[in-house]
Amino acid sequence: MRRVVIFFSLTALLVTGSLAVLVAGRAEDKIPASLTVATKAARVDVNRADRDELGRLPGMTPEAADRIIQHRPYRRLDDLISKKAIGKKQFAQIREYIIVGPGGM
Repeated sequence: MRRVVIFFSLTALLVTGSLAVLVAGRAEDKIPASLTVATKAARVDVNRADRDELGRLPGMTPEAADRIIQHRPYRRLDDLISKKAIGKKQFAQIREYIIVGPGGM
């Protein structure tokens, strides 16, 4: 009887630990590891951000950050594409992390 109780206790502990690891892993997948500054609460202003700030955006290369800086000012987010600073695919990756601040007005 004692062995059965120990067996089920260890099994329950193993299952609970495995579920905790799975849940933690899925939560980390939602936020890119390269994203350290840009969150929905503190978005990056593409009219004011320096190269390092832009470089923290998901999928952002130093060359793309330089193009964004060179093509300023922006009035709308879509100007990043129309001015050919970045492509549509890269824009889709960073859209939720950027804003166009007063520099574009």
